[in-house]
Amino acid sequence: MTNRSPVPSLRQDPRPVLIAVDDEPVILQIFQAVLEEEPYRLLTAATGKAALALIEEHGCDLLLTDKNLPDTNGLELARVVRARDPQAEVIVVTGYGSLDTAIRALELEVFDYVLKPIGDIFDIRRKVKRAAEKQAMARENLRLVEDLRRQNEALSAALEEARELRAELIQSEKLAGIGTLAAGVAHEISSPLFGVLGLAEAIVDEQDVATIHSHASEIISYSKAIRAIVQDLSGYSRSTEADGSEPVDLRRALADALRLVERAGPGHKVPVQIELAEGLVVMGRPTELQQVFVNLLKNAIEAVVERHGTDGGRVRVEGGRREEAVWVRVIDNGIGIAADRLSYVFDPFYTTKPAGKGTGLGLNVVYRIVTRHKGQIAVESRVGEGTTLALKLPAPG
Repeated sequence: MTNRSPVPSLRQDPRPVLIAVDDEPVILQIFQAVLEEEPYRLLTAATGKAALALIEEHGCDLLLTDKNLPDTNGLELARVVRARDPQAEVIVVTGYGSLDTAIRALELEVFDYVLKPIGDIFDIRRKVKRAAEKQAMARENLRLVEDLRRQNEALSAALEEARELRAELIQSEKLAGIGTLAAGVAHEISSPLFGVLGLAEAIVDEQDVATIHSHASEIISYSKAIRAIVQDLSGYSRSTEADGSEPVDLRRALADALRLVERAGPGHKVPVQIELAEGLVVMGRPTELQQVFVNLLKNAIEAVVERHGTDGGRVRVEGGRREEAVWVRVIDNGIGIAADRLSYVFDPFYTTKPAGKGTGLGLNVVYRIVTRHKGQIAVESRVGEGTTLALKLPAPG
């Protein structure tokens, strides 16, 4: 006994569904003869009710319908089909036309007409083929638009994720730098703490009111110094996401950054000369711009110390305004950077420092912050002579 493969059902057939509707059996036979071998699933019906049943069960991509049916109007079938699928195409067969019919057909965007009596049966095939091609193009356009929409959604999600990662990167690099600053801060705090402790112990046994008041005043002074140090560090460690864009005084941002860097180690012995024009202001996030100067000053001081130790090095910061931009240059006479490495200095995780001496993210974070502020940064350097980092930021209007 021979096994036969099951015949696929119409629902499994991937071809477009073409429903031909006419109450004249001869016309339906013509449709079957002309269209049955075409790449469509041809279904036929002699009444509007039968056609609606086919549409409900199988859907309809292409409708070829007589305008006048025993139980309904072919244009009503067209309306049902277009309501279910706006990309469905309709060809109307009619023995006569009228202005009202033409207007309704235009409203339904009927693809074409076939006039009775049918003179050229192959004209039906050509019109159905053109309708199918138009529909295929429309469906492909819809698919492309949908693909584009999904890709845009994916890109938007990726962009949002990148923004979050950028903020996390800036914050993590800042926190990594705080580890270096912490030792210097601890040293800065220890001196006034010892003063507070000594004066507090002296007050315990002191009987003279004037002396007690004097010691208390000194304790207050030391405590304020400690508070200023802690505020500098806690302000710097704050997440930049808490900042909104606001006018930032670059002289103040530099001064705050320099205080932090000078507490980090031998940098306090390297002279830093600041020559900024008065009133240099940019719009931005204050702690982010402070982080830029912390990183640039820290790098410059470390390069100077590596070349000169704590004697003979210098760092200069100069800045001004030119037309619609504020410019700042951080210049050092440190060890410099080899010409073949200059193109990599802003890359993430690239560092010229020995292992364990840097994250390789400092200048990359500087680059990200500057570009986020719609600015530019460039580097010039020569080995044994020093390095210049030049920033350009848009000035407020």
